[in-house]
Amino acid sequence: ILSQARFSPRAGVNVRLADTLSWNSSAGAYYQQPAFLFVSAFPQNASLVPWRANHYVTGLAWSPDAALRVTAEAYRKTYTRYPVASDLPTVSLANIGDTFDVREILFPLTSAGTGHSQGMEFFVEKRLTSKLYGQGNLSFSRTRHAGRDGVLRPGSFDYPVVFNLLGGYRLSPAWEVSGRMSYLSGRPFTPYDSIASAAQRRGVYELARVNAERAPSYARLDIRVDRAITVGGRPMNLFLGVQNVTNRRNFASYSWNRRTNAQQFGEQQGIFPILGLDWRF
Repeated sequence: ILSQARFSPRAGVNVRLADTLSWNSSAGAYYQQPAFLFVSAFPQNASLVPWRANHYVTGLAWSPDAALRVTAEAYRKTYTRYPVASDLPTVSLANIGDTFDVREILFPLTSAGTGHSQGMEFFVEKRLTSKLYGQGNLSFSRTRHAGRDGVLRPGSFDYPVVFNLLGGYRLSPAWEVSGRMSYLSGRPFTPYDSIASAAQRRGVYELARVNAERAPSYARLDIRVDRAITVGGRPMNLFLGVQNVTNRRNFASYSWNRRTNAQQFGEQQGIFPILGLDWRF
């Protein structure tokens, strides 16, 4: 398998519609080899072939001046010959994500999976020319993958809405305040089979419902204050900040607690202070 060759054509075009407006489009075919670990796990996996992804992207870019840039972009990706489980018709490697550890995804595979991903993104950037700077993006997307049964299910990294906003304000040459705000729709996950899990006192996934449920949404706000000084003739930056200012209990994963014999909610880091310095010499 590792010696197989593929032709991967790609093309792009850039058209200047006006002094401040341009149109960009591109298309290409990409191939990726399955990881050697999966190829060598079972004899039949040696017959896996590189899966193919066709990418189509188009968008507009508007730059009215040197400090401001706004873009809008749409894309679609299609996947064929993706590795999927031979004996578990609902399972595709594309839909596993971080659900299983490596030991649990070493099973017989076949190159029969399909899928697609599509969406659009809006981006704006304000470069630092005076005191205010920042950038933000808003994207809408949809990702689906199918196992050997051909049923398209949400991809493990299917986030329908993603929003990020970061920026800062330079109060003076020595002081600066900045922040970052993020929001993501909850990602899909495969639920546990509660009856089988309780009987075996371990997490047993309900493979008939791969990625059938969705986790809570993610939101986080960080703030930071920077102070620039000079030490020994070299610039030094001192900073103080707080991550996850609102102390939101963002979802990390569900696990099966063997002690309580029940599903357990795992959360990401809560409010967390940071203090540091950057001294270049």
